[in-house]
Amino acid sequence: MKKPDFKTITIVGVGLIGGSLGLALRRRLPSVSVLGVDKPIVLKRAMKRGAISRGARDLNTAMSRSDLVILATPIRDILRLLPVIARTASKDMVVTDVGSVKESVMKKANRLFPQGNFIGGHPMAGVELTGIEAAHPLLFENAVYVLTPSVHAKRKQTRRLAGLLEFLGARTLIMDAQTHDEVAAAVSHMPQLAAVALMNVAGRRHAKASEYLRLAAGGFRDLTRIASSKYRLWSHILPANREKTARALGLLIRELRSYQGALKGNRFGQLEASFGSARKLRNAIPKDMKGFLHDLATVQVFVPDRPGMLARITVALSSQKINIKDIELMKVREGTGGTFRLSFATTEEARRAATVLKKKGFEIV
Repeated sequence: MKKPDFKTITIVGVGLIGGSLGLALRRRLPSVSVLGVDKPIVLKRAMKRGAISRGARDLNTAMSRSDLVILATPIRDILRLLPVIARTASKDMVVTDVGSVKESVMKKANRLFPQGNFIGGHPMAGVELTGIEAAHPLLFENAVYVLTPSVHAKRKQTRRLAGLLEFLGARTLIMDAQTHDEVAAAVSHMPQLAAVALMNVAGRRHAKASEYLRLAAGGFRDLTRIASSKYRLWSHILPANREKTARALGLLIRELRSYQGALKGNRFGQLEASFGSARKLRNAIPKDMKGFLHDLATVQVFVPDRPGMLARITVALSSQKINIKDIELMKVREGTGGTFRLSFATTEEARRAATVLKKKGFEIV
C-alpha cells in the first residue's frame, strides 16, 4: 500500500474519534505532525496519551501549517466551523469531517468549497464511551469509513484521503449524502432509540420485569448495549437527521404492531415467517468487520480455560507471519473454555492459520 503524502494534519476536536485518529496516525505515520485544536485541558490529556504532536493556539495558526484538516466535533460545531475554514483554506488543502449525519454538512460544503477540496466523512466505528480517554488507535481497523465528496471534489483528492484512511486500517466506501443519512437512520439512529425503549420498558414500564432486571440474560444485554450511550452525543445527531430517523421508527413500529396482532390473533405462522426472514437477513451481514462491506475469512477455535492459551495462539500465528485482523470471543463456559472467532484478510491466510493451530493441538470448530 502506498504511503500517504500528508505532512501536517490538524484535528479539530480531540475526543473519541479525533483522538483515535490522532493515535492511529502517530502509530502508523510517526513522521507526520498531528496538531490538535480543542480546549486546553483536552489538549493536555491528548498530549499525555500521545494522540497529537502538539496543541495549536487557534484554528487559523494550525491551518496555516496543514495540508489536511479533520473536523471531529459535534455536527452543529462542524456547520459553524465550515465558513471559518473555507475563508482561509488553500485549494491544495483537503478538509473533511467525521459527522454521522451528512446531508446538512454537504449542502453547506458544496456552497462554501467551490474548489472541491471538501470531502465529507463518517467512520462507522463509534462506541458508547466518549472523550480522549476512550480513544484507541485500532478503532478504525476493518471499519467502514464512508466518504461523501462534495459536488466539486476532484477524484485525485478523494483518492488521496481514502488512501490515508485505508492506511490506518479502514475500508472506504463512497456514498452520496442523502443515501448515507437514510442508511444511518435505519442501521444506527433508529436502533439507538429502540435500545433506549427496550431498556425503559423492561426497567420502568413493565411491572414485574423492572423488579427483576438483574436477571436479564445475555440476549437482552446484547440488544440494549448501546442504551449506555449518553444523550449528549445524540443531542447533535438526532435533530440533524430527525425526519429520516422518524420514518425509520415508523417502519419499526408498524413491524412490531404486526407481531402484536399475530400474537393476539394466534397467527404463529406469520411469526415463523418473520423469524425466518430475519435470520436469513442477519446471517447475510458480514460478521467480521465493523460496518457493512465484505467479509473477512474466519476460523473458529475452541480454547481451554487455562492461563496463557490466547498467548499461545497469537505467538503460533505470529511466528508464521499470519496477521489476525479481528478477534471475537463468541461463547464461554467458566472452567471449561471458550470459542474464539479469528478473522484474516484472505481465505488462504485463514486456511494456513487453521493448519498451524491444529498442529499446536487446538480444536477448530
